[in-house]
Amino acid sequence: MVTADIRAVFVDLDDTFLAPDKSIPAANLALMDELCARGIELVPCTGRHVGGIPEAMRAHPGVRHVVASNGAVVRDMRSGDDVRVVDIPRNEVRGLYAQLVDQPLVFDVFADGRAYTEQARFHRFDQIDVPEGLRSYLKRARTPVSQTIPELLPLLGPVTKIALFFMDAASARACREALAHHPSLYYVQTSAATYEVMDVHATKGAALEWLCARMGWSASQTVAFGDNNNDASMIEAAGDGVVMENGEPQVKALADHIAPPAAEGGVALYLQHLVHGA
Repeated sequence: MVTADIRAVFVDLDDTFLAPDKSIPAANLALMDELCARGIELVPCTGRHVGGIPEAMRAHPGVRHVVASNGAVVRDMRSGDDVRVVDIPRNEVRGLYAQLVDQPLVFDVFADGRAYTEQARFHRFDQIDVPEGLRSYLKRARTPVSQTIPELLPLLGPVTKIALFFMDAASARACREALAHHPSLYYVQTSAATYEVMDVHATKGAALEWLCARMGWSASQTVAFGDNNNDASMIEAAGDGVVMENGEPQVKALADHIAPPAAEGGVALYLQHLVHGA
């Protein structure tokens, strides 16, 4: 149960803190300033890589930490250091790639605050079944490379996430069958055409608990907002787990409360009683 002494607000980004067009609603921008003024930390908690978090959030004085790659990375924005990293072993990346190399999909790796995509597969972002706003973001947020992923790995730091974008039911099934051979990994489906793959110890909920321990907070002093499957562990770990009205039904079933839709600035609307005494 959440207490009156809120110390941190953890927010998923896409379709939670961000509107469907990937902008930050005006009410949420104002909320960032309000929370900062009251000494309440806002923690972006996202499946994106660090560089994919909007600059308005990364640079905000009220954002000391960000959680990226679905909990695999916690970065201290004051020092610029990654203070927690749960990486996917190189042999697991190579093995999964070898199993899927002939499939019609995009195989991204997240490392060093970026998402890397083989140039030879980049055109498939125009073919996958995702909303246009997401498609546009994916293309902007990727770093195309001329190498194959196995060729690129020696040049990268820790790999914290793999994103698989599949073209059809057959390639989706191939992904699931391949992942069944990697018990140290887990995946969540975050769109009709996307599986996000992490180490089993890298979840948003685990990152919330780790950051609470680092900062001396109780989980009961946190509020967490999300909408999708990768938010479930965070919703369950927080003192107040809040799911957006536009969230997935199976995630809403875990919520303590439901917030108005992301398009309406639902995070700020839900928290207005906290920051304005409403």
